[in-house]
Amino acid sequence: MTISITTQDDYERLPGLYHAWDFAMLLEEGCSYLIEEGGRAEDGQALFLVFQRPRKRGEAGND
Repeated sequence: MTISITTQDDYERLPGLYHAWDFAMLLEEGCSYLIEEGGRAEDGQALFLVFQRPRKRGEAGND
């Protein structure tokens, strides 16, 4: 198995901030993701920034 190191520059930010339960609607097959803390909503729930990019040929899960 080959593991490639990527930089955040390879990813595009999805607009908005997301709750953890939103991830099921966001994630697509054939893409890689970075998820970072984005603060808290008024009710105290954690919010996240989501960055996405298509997997490159030869990366794990994209043979």
